[in-house]
Amino acid sequence: MATTKAAAEVGITSATVYQRRRRDADFAEAMDRATATRSTPEPGAAATGAQWTAFYEHLAAHGVLRQAALAAGIRPETVYDRRRSDTDFATQTDQLRLQDEPAR
Repeated sequence: MATTKAAAEVGITSATVYQRRRRDADFAEAMDRATATRSTPEPGAAATGAQWTAFYEHLAAHGVLRQAALAAGIRPETVYDRRRSDTDFATQTDQLRLQDEPAR
């Protein structure tokens, strides 16, 4: 179960979960065990080529992964899972997200 969904089911935000994770080593370890045992769908298995094209176009225009996924009809979890398992995809999406940011 995704952290955001699990947090919402108990009435807290995912930010609260991650704050506790940083403060509590036992909680972090339990979270790691739970995440390691969950089944992860194949990256991109539920999305068509046309959806990925729409995702990339929206991401290039707006720079927000979740928003681009939803606009293309792709579950955001599919994008995040693919980013974790496919370094080329992660690099490509990072470049699209950051292309319009001013240099610091």
